[in-house]
Amino acid sequence: SSGINAEYGGTTVVEQVDHVNRLAKVLIEENGYSRKQGFVRYSDSHLKNIETTHLIQAEIKELLAERHQIVKREMAAHKSQLMRMKDTLVAYKSLTGEECRTVFSGGRLTRQPSEGLPSSD
Repeated sequence: SSGINAEYGGTTVVEQVDHVNRLAKVLIEENGYSRKQGFVRYSDSHLKNIETTHLIQAEIKELLAERHQIVKREMAAHKSQLMRMKDTLVAYKSLTGEECRTVFSGGRLTRQPSEGLPSSD
């Protein structure tokens, strides 16, 4: 589906999810961040076996599911600002960071859509 492969920040959403999965795995395996096992570094331990591999995979899935719910709540809480940002981006094509903050906080931009980005001089 096109939503799955939508471009975001120069990489696909699938690549972003893979990156997040790798980061979660590093947190659990290499940095010992495990709610279920406590502080155990599996990457340099003989403790890693099929059972702990399944435990790690389940914990990664749980961690990502929790974060997904947080993101959904935040997006729902800021739906009107996000829709306003979307509409502004469609009209202007590009915005500066300051313009994004202005739009998100409900302010009005000082330039017209046809004017292009302000100069950084």
